[in-house]
Amino acid sequence: DDRGDTSSSSSVVNISRWPSMRWEPSLDTESDNCIPRFRLANSTIHCGVGNVSPLNVSFDGPKYCGGVKMEPNSCVLPLEGRWPLPSPTQSSISGETTTLLPSLPRRFGINVNPSILPRCATMQDYMNGTYQGPKYDREWVPKTCTAVPFSPFAWTQNAQTCQTTITMIGDSHVRNAFTATVNGLRGIRAFAEAHADEASKARGIAESYEWRWNGDGTASDHVGVYANTKTNEPAFFEDCPCNAEVIRCLRIIFLWAPTFGEQLSQMHLARKWESDLVIVEPGNAYEHSVVLSSEWTAKLDEMLDEDENLQLGILHFVWGSQPVGERRGALTEWTTSWMHPDRKSYLPQDSMNDNDGLQGRMTFHYACGLGRVDAGNDNINAAEPCTDVVDTAQIRAFITVHFNALSN
Repeated sequence: DDRGDTSSSSSVVNISRWPSMRWEPSLDTESDNCIPRFRLANSTIHCGVGNVSPLNVSFDGPKYCGGVKMEPNSCVLPLEGRWPLPSPTQSSISGETTTLLPSLPRRFGINVNPSILPRCATMQDYMNGTYQGPKYDREWVPKTCTAVPFSPFAWTQNAQTCQTTITMIGDSHVRNAFTATVNGLRGIRAFAEAHADEASKARGIAESYEWRWNGDGTASDHVGVYANTKTNEPAFFEDCPCNAEVIRCLRIIFLWAPTFGEQLSQMHLARKWESDLVIVEPGNAYEHSVVLSSEWTAKLDEMLDEDENLQLGILHFVWGSQPVGERRGALTEWTTSWMHPDRKSYLPQDSMNDNDGLQGRMTFHYACGLGRVDAGNDNINAAEPCTDVVDTAQIRAFITVHFNALSN
């Protein structure tokens, strides 16, 4: 089993420390610690839509787009970072030693008091909720159950093996969810997406995220971007060995594959690295006529048959040119009445819209975007998704409902 055994080293992991640890870039982001297309010097950031804009100027002069600094050399997605151990600070008044921590955004669910309610076991339970909190940092709060906090420490704290792996396959909406996941796990307050061009997509794109809890109690992470993956299968997940130095890993990958056929060609990769959870979209607006591919559902059922620990989440973008009603019905039936319904979930993206109407409506693409998104921004109905409340809530839904998969 490639996941690794933590039985001999699990005692080294101090679970109680993680709420007081904060992510920071491990190297200067003005040097090489940045994915090129996420550096503002290489692309233009477009801020806002129509006459609604989150653009503001700080007291010291720099402009911000919904919290994203608009400096020429700013980087909105560093390659590497770390969670150092907290440094205690002694008060000169009381003499007490405390740790001063920057607060994390509400949407991650980390700064709230523990609930006596059980963890949400089904997507229906999770979706029975409301957004709460301040504008642009609202948290989805289920009414009868609780959600797992958005933290790599929380996601892996019950893991019985060293490596926890999540595979995300699909179109730009799944990629947006991946970007929101990386920034969410890092505790980033505001960020922007960077869209690849059509030629790059045609040749194949993959993005990976590897988080490591180290033997000395610190944690670190790394983002990887891969091109031409249709001809050259990259070597993913090289930063997560299971040994005395790295005792626990969270591995997440996004594969660009928007159609049923392209997804089928990538499924072997999810099996190759023994995924615990697969999140995939059902063709969305790329599949205009086929409601649900029987080959696609058969392959996913086969994967669940072969690995009793694997679980599956379907993220459905319900707009655009597609047989929405029929597909929604077919997916509901397949995930609840066919094989392994206890390990499948279905989440239509219109079921958790932020009801202020400014985020997540229509496309779920970002107004705070780099590059290609600039061209069609008038059609992007979002004022400040630099905090991406909706995608964050939806990823928390899958992690919460499928938390048992991450505990294998």
